[in-house]
Order: sequence, then structure tokens, then C-alpha cells
Amino acid sequence: MAKISEQKINEILSKTDIVDLIGEKVTLQKKGKGYFGLCPFHNEKTPSFSVEPERKIYNCFSCGEKGNAITFLQKTSNLSFVEAIEDLADRANVEIDLSNMKKVNPLSRLYNINEEALNFYKLYLSNTKPGTVAKKYLEDRGISNEIIQSFEFGLAPAEFELLTKTLTSHGILVSDLYDLGLSKQSKKETFYDLFRERIIIPIKDEKGNTVAFSGRTYLDKDKDSPKYINSPQTKVFTKSNILYNLHNALNAIRMNNRVVLFEGYMDVIAAHRAGIKESVASMGTSLTKEQVKLMKKYTNNVVICYDGDKPGIEATERAITLFANENMQVLIVNLEDGLDPDDYITKYGVEKLANFINDKSIDIVKFKYNMQLKSTDLKQMLDIERLKKNVFDLIKNTSHTNVDIYLQLLAQDAHLSDVSVRQDYEQYTRRSQNQTGRKRIYQPMNRLHITDKFINAERCILNYFMEGYRYVEDFNANFDVLFFISEEVRDIKIAVEDLYIYDEEKESKVITLEELQSVLSDDEYRYYLNEVKYTKNIDLRDDEYMDFKEVLHYYFDNEIQIRQIEKEIALASSSDVKIALAIKRDSVLRPQKGGKHNG
Repeated sequence: MAKISEQKINEILSKTDIVDLIGEKVTLQKKGKGYFGLCPFHNEKTPSFSVEPERKIYNCFSCGEKGNAITFLQKTSNLSFVEAIEDLADRANVEIDLSNMKKVNPLSRLYNINEEALNFYKLYLSNTKPGTVAKKYLEDRGISNEIIQSFEFGLAPAEFELLTKTLTSHGILVSDLYDLGLSKQSKKETFYDLFRERIIIPIKDEKGNTVAFSGRTYLDKDKDSPKYINSPQTKVFTKSNILYNLHNALNAIRMNNRVVLFEGYMDVIAAHRAGIKESVASMGTSLTKEQVKLMKKYTNNVVICYDGDKPGIEATERAITLFANENMQVLIVNLEDGLDPDDYITKYGVEKLANFINDKSIDIVKFKYNMQLKSTDLKQMLDIERLKKNVFDLIKNTSHTNVDIYLQLLAQDAHLSDVSVRQDYEQYTRRSQNQTGRKRIYQPMNRLHITDKFINAERCILNYFMEGYRYVEDFNANFDVLFFISEEVRDIKIAVEDLYIYDEEKESKVITLEELQSVLSDDEYRYYLNEVKYTKNIDLRDDEYMDFKEVLHYYFDNEIQIRQIEKEIALASSSDVKIALAIKRDSVLRPQKGGKHNG
């Protein structure tokens, strides 16, 4: 494949007026030998972007972006190297043959057909009586002629097959119209238009190619029809790979170093009216990994502004997970009254929408806190306990300042004393620390031959803990409080103890399953139901409790003996003594068959 020569590139650059080129997108002022303006690659108030006409380069002293006319066009117009060269050559009247360099895109023909269809729809909106009615509808919704042109709105006629007939008369194959979803086939094998009597919104890829359409109703007689009809998946359109308005938003995304994500087309247009130009839409609530990666190409910062209804909230939660997987920074906008951006503008105006998005976005912790609070019945004590645990889980890995703020907020919102909430959090953190510390104990304990009898005994003991605090006190008096075979049993025991500790009537308290569930993780509670609860008898007798204690005493006494022997092995000065001690240790590790406590 032939390559463009460096000499030809230099000729194009030398004949390009870089000040004029950049001046199309940046307001420049001459200072000395150069020109200065606000950087188009990041948001700033003081000009730090310079253009040097003699050296034919630009440089931003703030964000570090620099380059020549080619790189400027590539970044601001989303062009490939070859496309930028071709554009500059045309501007500079330099003849250049790129035929051997440009790959023939097999989809170009389909893009062109979609573009023909878009021109048809735009012309029909601009020059027909139905178009006048449609424009009045848009105007009543605050959509100006400038927005109509910017977003390239069109109109599909009422006639059954006008688009199909018009485009085929221009030499376009009806099979291509069918493949692109522009035409459908009837049972009589005739072809007719998919979109009829609908405002047409074109959908473009990040390069600006028209890949699909969405048709929206606008007439009163169609109020019972689906509000939107969309193009099907085609060779040029896979919905999961496309973000609506990305091609228009790229410069604003780069300048503001963020993307604002909405659900639908009209949300993006509402944001555009409010001056939020870095807006895109996932075209529904099913955000995909591919769409997330597409955003990450241009920025690491995203503001999610989905609808405030239940599906919108659930979609936001799913989106947060997808963005977290890509290590992106996320803020969330929860509009008042559960409104979508379009309705919000109608009720409050464009300025308030802009202020809300720019000034009232919240981080993930605050969003999740709000959702936990919203789903809690503050009149129910169990709900409050569950709320506390969920909030503690949420803030445990955040800064001390964040923890302090949310503990105060929790006390205020749940109508609890600040002191009691902090005490509960301290108890929670002690438990978490104990869980971390306990992991160091496991290896030596697991060396001992563990039989089903040992495991069953410690699981059964848990059921006694649920029945009364006296069993917890007795166990703590006889055993190391952290000394368990199973980490799961140990965690549940500490959770049970937490439920007793601040209850003034703990001596007579019996812990219910609902209370236990409120302080356990999902995995812990599932373990209790599957591995522990089934062992619980209808009548828990004290003599059985004593039997279980005896079994555990045997296990723990042997474990302590093993640890002591290993200390002696470490201190022994001769190999003979070490061997003798090791034999003694192994006899404890492998107890003789037939012993009282063997499985």
C-alpha cells in the first residue's frame, strides 16, 4: 500500500494557516508573536492555550495538549490521520492521491443510503404542511429551529410507501432499504415504509455516520400508539454499541472532562437546551459494557442522570456497577419529583436543570445512602437495625471525615441519638477487626483432625446462643471468645452477641430470625439457614448443651497442646529433642481410633 510522503505532509502543513484553522473553534487574541485563547480540550476560565503561527503548532500550558494542524483536526473533529490530511489538503489546495491509502469501507454504501433517507425526512419536515404541524408541536415543547437543525430532526410522511418509492426511484435497491429497516415487506410481498407520520430522530455513530432512526408520535390521534418506533438491528446498527449524540458531544466532553448520561433522546435535547452539551443517551435503561467503554475512550468522569422513577433508579444502580468495573469516577443526579429532564425543564426551566446537574450531583455513597433510607420504615425497629448495618457497610472503607458525616446524618435521619449510633459503629468496627484478626488463627486450627462431631457441636451451640444470653455468657467464660473451627460460625456468634449487648432486657431476650437477618450479610444468613438452623431441636436441653461443650473442650484443649508443643520445637537446641516433640505433636494431630471424641 502506498504511503503519503513526509514531503507532501510538510507541504500541506506549510500551506495551512493554523491560526485560521484553530480560530474556527477557538476565539484567539494576538499577544506578541502568538495567539491565546481558552483551551478546547479542557474547561478553563483563564486562557492558557497558545498558537504559534511561525512554528505551526499549538500548546496548552495547563492541560499539556499540543500538536499541529493534523492532530488538532483529529482530536476536535474525531477524524483519522488520513481523513485529517485529506481535509487540510482540500483547504490548502494541495493535490494528493489517497486512493491507495484509504480502505474501502464495505458499509459506506449503507451509510449513504441512510443519509439519503435522512435528507428525505429533513426535507419533508421543512417544506410540507404536515411539517409545519410537526414543527409547531416541537416549538410548543421548547425545541427551537436551531435545535431542529442541530439534531437533524425530520418527519416521516403519512403515505404508506413514499420513502420507499422515492429512494428506489433514485436507484437504491429495495432490498437495501429492507436490510436497513427503512422498509418492511407485507404478506403480499410489497414493500412499505417503517416510519409513517412520526417525527424522525437520526441516530449516528461516533464518526457521525447515520446508522439508524427513531420515530416519535406527535399527533393527538396517535396517543394510544407506541411513543417511539426504532430501527431494528442491522449491519450498521447494534444498539448496545451506540450512544445517542456522542458525535455531537465529543468536543464538549473533552473540554469539560466529563460525560452526562441520560436515558433517552429528548433528555439529551433538554440538557442541550440547558447548556449541558456533553450529553449522551444509552437509548433506554439497559446500559451495556460496550457503551461504558465507548465513554471511557474520551473521559474517566461520568454523571448519571436517569429518570427518578423505580426503573430509572434500578438502572442507575446497574450503571454504577458497570462504571466501577472500568474504574470510572461517577456522580449521580436525582431530579426532584421523579421527573425526567424533559419534564423537569417544562416544570422548572432550563436554568434550574443546568444548576441541578452542575451543583447537586451526588457521589455513589450518598446515592446508596439515600436509597437505603428511602427503603426503610423508620417506625420499625428491625428496619432501623438493618439500615444501620447497611450504612456501616457502606462507609467502612471511606475517610474518617466521611464516616463522621454519615454517622451524624444517620442519627438525624433515623431519629437516633448521635452517641448511640457512634457506639453501634464502634461495635461494628470491632467485629470487623476481629474477623480480620481471626484469619491468622485458622491455619494452626485446621491442622487438627476435624471430625463431623466437632463441626456439628459448634453449629448446634449457635442455636443455644439464639435462645438466651446466658449461653453466650457461659461460653465466653469457658472458651476464648474468638476460638472457633469455622469462620462462619464465629461471625454469626459475634453478630448474635451484638444483638444482645445493647438490649436492656437481654437476660430474657430470645433472638428471632428477622433480627439475625438484619445484622448478617446475605452469605452469613444463607449459611445459618442451610448449615445451622436445621440442627436446631424443638426443645434445647441444658444436658445436650453440656455435651456439645465437652466435645469442643476436647478439640480446643488439643489445639492448645499442639501450639505449646510447637513452641517447644522452635526453642529446642538438638535435633533429637525436636524429633521427639514432633512425634508427640503428631500423636495429638492423629488421635487414636475409638476415642470418645473421635468421629
